[in-house]
Amino acid sequence: MGQITIDIPQSVNRNYRIVSESSAQEILSKLEHLVEAENKIDDEILGLWADRKESVEEIARDLRRKSNDHRASK
Repeated sequence: MGQITIDIPQSVNRNYRIVSESSAQEILSKLEHLVEAENKIDDEILGLWADRKESVEEIARDLRRKSNDHRASK
């Protein structure tokens, strides 16, 4: 028997037991497709920043600064 750990953005704790090899393969396949789909969305979003020379930290710092400046001007 193996185990899979999945972190989700919900406050739940559940345990399931799958005994069928074919069901286990189906679940793994579906999970892989879900992860690939989410990674594709993440890649598309991050692709917006791909041509920028700044690091991720510099971009985040600049966005925070601009947000703070915007709040201060209100």
